[in-house]
Amino acid sequence: MSSNLFLADGTVIGRALIQFGDTADGFTANLTVYFPVTCPDDVLEHHLRHYAVEFRNWIVTAAAARG
Repeated sequence: MSSNLFLADGTVIGRALIQFGDTADGFTANLTVYFPVTCPDDVLEHHLRHYAVEFRNWIVTAAAARG
């Protein structure tokens, strides 16, 4: 899955690339985000925290569904 990252005015400022793969023990995940080098550190930190919470929730939900 891939997606552009936009400002409120529609300007593309980055890209997110997400890949999942099955393994014998579960899965692998490659979570990649591209931001411009001029991106403020607080914006990057906010997005990293967002990813951590979002994907943790998905993983916990998937594990619960498996039993």
